[in-house]
Amino acid sequence: MQLSDAAVPMAVALAAYAATVGMTGHADRAGGVVTLSIVGTTDLHGAAFDRHGNGGLALLGGYVANLRAARAADGGAVLLIDAGDTYQGGIESNLSEGALVVDAYNALGYTAAAIGNHEFDFGPVDVAGRRVSPLADPRGALEAIAARARFPVLAANLVDEATERPVDWPNVTPSALVDAAGVRVGLIGVMTIDALQKTLAVNTRGLRVTPLAPAIAAEASALRAAGARVVVVAAHAGGRCRQFDNPSDLSSCDDASEIFQVARALRPGLVDAIVAGHAHAGVAHVVNGIAITESFSHGRAFGRIDLAFDRGRGAVTAARVFAPRSLCATENPRTRGCDPSVDAGPFVPARYEGRPVAPDAAVAGAMAPALEAVRHLRETPLGAVADTPLGRAAGGGSPLGNLFADALRASVPGADVALVNGSARGGLRADLPAGPLTFGLLYDAFPFDNQVVRLQMTGAELGRVLGTALELGRPGTLGISGIRVRVTCAEGAPQLDLRRATGAPVAAVEPLIVVTTEMLAFGRLFAPVAPPGGFALPASAPVVREVVADWITRRGGRLAEAQFRDAGGSWTSERRAACGP
Repeated sequence: MQLSDAAVPMAVALAAYAATVGMTGHADRAGGVVTLSIVGTTDLHGAAFDRHGNGGLALLGGYVANLRAARAADGGAVLLIDAGDTYQGGIESNLSEGALVVDAYNALGYTAAAIGNHEFDFGPVDVAGRRVSPLADPRGALEAIAARARFPVLAANLVDEATERPVDWPNVTPSALVDAAGVRVGLIGVMTIDALQKTLAVNTRGLRVTPLAPAIAAEASALRAAGARVVVVAAHAGGRCRQFDNPSDLSSCDDASEIFQVARALRPGLVDAIVAGHAHAGVAHVVNGIAITESFSHGRAFGRIDLAFDRGRGAVTAARVFAPRSLCATENPRTRGCDPSVDAGPFVPARYEGRPVAPDAAVAGAMAPALEAVRHLRETPLGAVADTPLGRAAGGGSPLGNLFADALRASVPGADVALVNGSARGGLRADLPAGPLTFGLLYDAFPFDNQVVRLQMTGAELGRVLGTALELGRPGTLGISGIRVRVTCAEGAPQLDLRRATGAPVAAVEPLIVVTTEMLAFGRLFAPVAPPGGFALPASAPVVREVVADWITRRGGRLAEAQFRDAGGSWTSERRAACGP
């Protein structure tokens, strides 16, 4: 979707704010109207750097600097708010466990940020790309990010089950009260109700998420009582709209979206603005008198809401919602868009708030130390050389998936079978190229902190798992070790013949130890045999990537794709047309 810089003016009368008149502090009593510009970002997912001159945190810094200059000139202020899912995704951010991004956010001068579901993905703190201890705090990396931030990290509806209260971590708080141009502004952070179902379960044990609207209402009421004249919510929960020309027109929006339901559940006048996220979509609308902005994902845009605050009345009297603004180094002067596939040139240097936009060198400089540490880590040799590329899919199978499966099976004493997601979602993300293998190349192939899962099942249950893979059309994407699977057709239905590498058949009642990844074990593939609540996963279970790295280093020598086509396991098909492809 092409983004534009077209401002969407909207004077939203907020009569409910009249109740706050007379409750203002000394700084608010001076007459006149002041503009508070709220800049909203969300779902960066570690995309800290520009792509072909567009996006990136240094360029965002240039836009924010221009807006801050405009507000400084008229006596207003800028609040820079992030709605979560900030750190996990980009390789550089992942390998620094978010340090690279939080350092950039510090340099950008963020006012606050919410916690998203993917903030939990890093698990314990790593050193040199490895977990410090199998028994380390599974939220250690998240807590380290929060402690490193020079802005409050907000989580009002994330509850510690042991205390039944919001989590109490360094620099993590349900809400915060800040001063902006002499106006007391309350900030609240919440996350989507199913946040903990959208991350690694082992990292969120002992936590639960409470309904968003009651958590917001409680914090907003407390903030108002403490002197807040404006309340802004950073919500890792979102909506989805296609048109941004009229903020009152919700006809292009998913009207049942989570953030719209939350806004409608709040008492009018309690909250002034919401910076939304999670949906990776756009919103620039007003719902129940609340201005909402959501700015897509991966650092390609930002949202903006201007609140007019009347110092004499002690209230917000109007809001102006802007369409999500593309982060362009150069732009089409007519549309102010920066995608050349959509906007025909000629392109000119981008301008914002009447000034040319220049990337902020201080932001780039802030990322440099973490980036250098990542570079050294990526170059760490694994002690083996690939004579040929090792692909995720080749000849109907997954040689790289088979390599991973061999490594996982070798890591569990007595294991009979290992299954790995070769190329589907949550599986291998890149092939291993020919040449010396490094930690960085392995990380590119599998950037997840999935843990190794050891399961006990029968031959019949394993057959049900593999039958599910067949139904889902995924047999060619699986990495297999320890078993050969042959698919034939009988009476119009596919039949699976399971045999060990020796050729011995796997009996239906035969007990097996099956090794797989956390993502597969808790997904659709193993659902037919999973107990209620899913399989048990000890916190001390090893990390898949570490197991594979150690296996490659121990094996050493030279690797080639042919070695992993069917050496430890394979999947072949002799199905006739009546059974389908």
